[in-house]
Amino acid sequence: MSLGDQLRLNRQRIGLSQGEVATKLNITRQSISKWETGKGYPDLDNLVLLSEIYNVSIDELLKEDERNRNRNVDNSNDTICIEDSKIESRTEPHKEMKRDDSLLLMILAIVSCAIPPLGIIIPLILYKKITTTDRFHKLLKFICICCCLLSIYNSFLLVNSWIFHYGDSSVELVE
Repeated sequence: MSLGDQLRLNRQRIGLSQGEVATKLNITRQSISKWETGKGYPDLDNLVLLSEIYNVSIDELLKEDERNRNRNVDNSNDTICIEDSKIESRTEPHKEMKRDDSLLLMILAIVSCAIPPLGIIIPLILYKKITTTDRFHKLLKFICICCCLLSIYNSFLLVNSWIFHYGDSSVELVE
């Protein structure tokens, strides 16, 4: 019995359609059809997922497939290199996946402008926290600088009105 037959029988045994299995694997239904007709073979990651979905071991799926076993022996070095590169390409983004706080930092910088003393300090701290891996790092740096300058201006106006009362005017009614 070939690998394709094993896959088809196990899929039918648990009562799933090709489309349902494809959805669980995030692939097309045509890929499942190719595997079941023997026109193609699943990669190692999909084979592991299929064994979990069908609740059988990988050995049980591959055991009866002499043609697949001979093909793997002939091309073992090529297959191992290809499978390793597929695994690395799938896992590399997850290793370096960093939470992107760009929008949160942007909102924090803009809101801090409403409180003049904090509006100077917070954008400077955020400016140092921004890295090139942040999605909008250039925009964030620009916003931090603008918020800091705006807060300096607002602080100057606030101090001016408290200390010097410059610009205050009073109107007296003369009769």
